[in-house]
Amino acid sequence: MVKKKGNLFHITSDRTEYQAKNVLIATGPFQKPRIPAFANDLSKDVLQLHSSDYRNPSQLIEGKVLVVGGGNSGAQITEEIAREREVYLSTSCRFSFMPLSMGNRIIFWCFDKLGILKASSTSYIGRKIQKRGDPIFGFELKKAIQEGKVIIKGRTLNCNGNIVTFNDDSLHNVHNVIWATGFTSDYSWLDVTGILGENGKPIHNRGVTNVPGLYFLGLPWQYRRGSALLQGVGNDANYLMEQLKK
Repeated sequence: MVKKKGNLFHITSDRTEYQAKNVLIATGPFQKPRIPAFANDLSKDVLQLHSSDYRNPSQLIEGKVLVVGGGNSGAQITEEIAREREVYLSTSCRFSFMPLSMGNRIIFWCFDKLGILKASSTSYIGRKIQKRGDPIFGFELKKAIQEGKVIIKGRTLNCNGNIVTFNDDSLHNVHNVIWATGFTSDYSWLDVTGILGENGKPIHNRGVTNVPGLYFLGLPWQYRRGSALLQGVGNDANYLMEQLKK
């Protein structure tokens, strides 16, 4: 728990309590798995995993597999399962694919050299990227779809027992569901007034909050496309260090 009393922050852990004039929160964006409420309507016989708990296909039980979520995590999990059995992939967006590497360089190296990772959240390029979302990196999923090993379904609407309903009114009986539906922020331990917006996300400008001494680092689009990536977080860290010196 983090509280502010006077000019000091009081940080309580499971072992001790600390006091500090400045606190930098670098817990990242992947905090609490997001699973839709209707997942509770699935039968107890259906194996459910969030993508953060998935390790390999050996965790699955016999029967049909549904992966919900068309981001890179969902794509990679789906492609791996498709090597062994047929799998359904539910997504609400159209796929776009990009190579994971160009020549002998990983694609993010190219993005860095082209300045894409440095694109700010308010720039023209930054706004376009945020609106379009990330592509699927690699062509393994595309190949599996073309070979019929992966069947694409629309957005998952609800569940009942072993039956899942999609937005095209089709129904499917499933035995395994993997929720590749991302994460939500969880700052329940941050007891500081006025630091979070109505959406539960931090209110900040380049990681600097309106509470003196409280900062954030590693948030998606904190300032640039690369703010939550190892290749870009250093820029934000340097900026915050300059603010701390002041």
